[in-house]
Amino acid sequence: MRKDNRNNVLLIEKLTELNEMEIAKIKVLTAIFMKTLQELNDKKVQSMVSNFEEQAKAYGQHLADYQEIYDKTISQYEAQMTQIMDKYKERFINIQLELQEAECNQKIAIANLKKSFDIKSEAEEASKEKLAQDYLRKMFACMQKKENYDLIIDECEKELENCIEEAENKLNNVFLDKSGQLIVREESFLTKWINKIKNMFTGKTKFNAYCIEPMSIELEMIERKLPDHMKQIRQKTVRFVAKIKQAKDETNLIFEKMK
Repeated sequence: MRKDNRNNVLLIEKLTELNEMEIAKIKVLTAIFMKTLQELNDKKVQSMVSNFEEQAKAYGQHLADYQEIYDKTISQYEAQMTQIMDKYKERFINIQLELQEAECNQKIAIANLKKSFDIKSEAEEASKEKLAQDYLRKMFACMQKKENYDLIIDECEKELENCIEEAENKLNNVFLDKSGQLIVREESFLTKWINKIKNMFTGKTKFNAYCIEPMSIELEMIERKLPDHMKQIRQKTVRFVAKIKQAKDETNLIFEKMK
């Protein structure tokens, strides 16, 4: 096998290995992202369900009597979370696309670097100094392009990690955990009996006042603020994509001037 063919085979092997490592890294980040969202969704919904059940028990109410409003409340709560999670999924995908393009351009720069190095070596062996100098310049241009895309790739990977953290913080701030909101105290038999009698007369009123109405108000407040949350996420995505595009344009401009 000729030396240049052998080198090309080695280059292809290295690029294939690099590609497999990149794919594996993205798969891990994507798995973490999706798992984080699912766990948060399950946790928030369960806290809402538990709070509803605890309040009903405390005020002596049967959940079957409130099934319609219970189902509607849980459904709306999940739908609100889904809207925010979908916007973060969109953000995650957009960053992934920028990362994939950067990785592709990086591999092209590596391949061109190898080609320039081979042609320069051949030109030197043939004593074609001008041709060797031309390809030396192209080789440095490819090296610079490769290094710039290294930085862009690092920036995209960091942004994917930031997206996971931001999604978690946003969901925790918007959808508060309701676990333990109702303080359950140890009661004597007499106290339980008195509370049972009270609940016969005021339990329904208190359940509506301290559980159903606050939940309804909370959902209304979240609904009003949803457009702002969605806008903030979208704007961050647009700014990041614009930033990466500018970095790519500058990299390509430098490359054209150097080669």
